Amino acid sequence: MLELDKEVEAYDDFLLAFFKAAYALFDSDFYVKADDDIYLRPGTSLAICYWYRYEPLHYMLGSEYFLHAYGPFYALSADVVASLVALRNNSFRMFSNEDVTIGSWMLAMNVNHENDRHLCETDCSPSSIVISDIPTCSGLCNPETRLLELHKRKNCTDTPTVDD
Repeated sequence: MLELDKEVEAYDDFLLAFFKAAYALFDSDFYVKADDDIYLRPGTSLAICYWYRYEPLHYMLGSEYFLHAYGPFYALSADVVASLVALRNNSFRMFSNEDVTIGSWMLAMNVNHENDRHLCETDCSPSSIVISDIPTCSGLCNPETRLLELHKRKNCTDTPTVDD
């Protein structure tokens, strides 16, 4: 935590800085954070965000435990990000894990939470959004090989549309 405190002091809060920059640069219904060691199916992630686009203050994640948010992907509605952007950088406590930090902030802000298991599946299905090897490893084990393997599979690369 001491190292994290030093980083925040030197560079400001990266997590809030990320959301502030994304909000300033892009007009979007949802803002997404995805780990780099997962297989993300953008078409299905867009489809799910489409269905929730009219729900204010919304937080979607693929975790069983909202309080202890854990997962390789989450999406925050524009209303949630606007509220984060308005925060002073020291308004909320930072934790060593950014997923837990966001989860605790969402609790403090009384944000609607959607636990969608399609956001954290172990294999491709017609409705899967994020493929990861959790709980075996924190993302995809051996991601360079696994990402290429998944990308070669038709059931991983075919994506639904918002009309499906």
